[in-house]
Amino acid sequence: MRDNSYLIGNKFAKGSEPNKTSFEKGHKSWNKGIKGTHFSTETEFKKGQKGINWVEVGKITQRKDKNKTMRNWIKIKEPNIWIEYAKHIWIKHNGNIPKGFIIHHIDKNSLNDVISNLALLTRTAHINIHRIDLLNGKTGIYLYGE
Repeated sequence: MRDNSYLIGNKFAKGSEPNKTSFEKGHKSWNKGIKGTHFSTETEFKKGQKGINWVEVGKITQRKDKNKTMRNWIKIKEPNIWIEYAKHIWIKHNGNIPKGFIIHHIDKNSLNDVISNLALLTRTAHINIHRIDLLNGKTGIYLYGE
C-alpha cells in the first residue's frame, strides 16, 4: 500500500528559511495607497473605444448552433444582442412568434432564410417532419426551436 502521508500539510517546508522573493512581515507594497496610476497610457483602452471583435447592429454572421447546425444570426441591438436570422425575417413579415411555436425551414436548409422557405410550426409538428431523418440517423437536425 502506498504511503500518502507526505501530502498532508507542508512538513517539508517546516523550519526552512523563506526564499528571497517572499514578503517579510510588515512589508509594504510599492503601490499601496496609489490609485488610478497609468504606467502605459499608449496601450490602454481609451474611453468609449470598441473592442476588436465589435460589429455594428444589422451585421449578419454564420455560426453553429448547439446542435452544430450552421445558421445565420443577426445583431439586433447593443451591447451584444443577436437573434437567428430566420426568426428575425419571420417577425419582420408576420409579427411575434407565439410561445410553443418554432420557425421551420421548409427545404431543410438552415441557411436559406427567405420568407417563402419559412413556416411557423408547433414543436410536435416539427418533430414529426424530422422523425424520418432522426430514425435514419441523420445528424445536425435542430429540434428545439429553429
